[in-house]
Amino acid sequence: MAAIHFDPGTHVYTTDDGIEIPSVTQRIRRAGLLGPAAQFYTAASADRGIAIHRGCDHHDQGRDRDTAAFLTSEYGEYLTSYIRWCDVMEPVWTAIETPQYSPHYQTAGTPDRIGTIGRLPVILDLKSGGKARWHGVQLSLYALIQESDIPPRHFRRIALYLRPNGRMAQSVEYTSNYDYIQALALCA
Repeated sequence: MAAIHFDPGTHVYTTDDGIEIPSVTQRIRRAGLLGPAAQFYTAASADRGIAIHRGCDHHDQGRDRDTAAFLTSEYGEYLTSYIRWCDVMEPVWTAIETPQYSPHYQTAGTPDRIGTIGRLPVILDLKSGGKARWHGVQLSLYALIQESDIPPRHFRRIALYLRPNGRMAQSVEYTSNYDYIQALALCA
């Protein structure tokens, strides 16, 4: 996998040579796949998502004090939802929020989690909002970044919908090859 640099402030990925690489999010947005949902992505919803990801990261990295503090925050029930799912599914993460880049597809992105569940490789994206059709395309782009086979059959593609009431998160596995067709079209 080629080296990539990510600036979280600008959400820009660049190579060692300083070349800006389109991100998974940029490709989806430019293609208009967000549809009417784009109007609901506000600064507040972005802040909520960042906070929830941070809480899940604390849990996954064994930062017990930070996890305990987050559980008492306004978004703590989302983390409870995630923890309940982890307790049942027992994932083993090999990469958490690690920027990735595919020179072959000239696309960069940061999958939320890469690892295994029951020894099967998985790419997982945490969601604090509702389901959307483009989530399958997003996960397909992340899979393409990992391997150049078409379609990449190595990874299960899962979106994990965290619940604001603390009930166990709902995992949805995206299996349609059509998601890969759309993802490849976005890279053309």
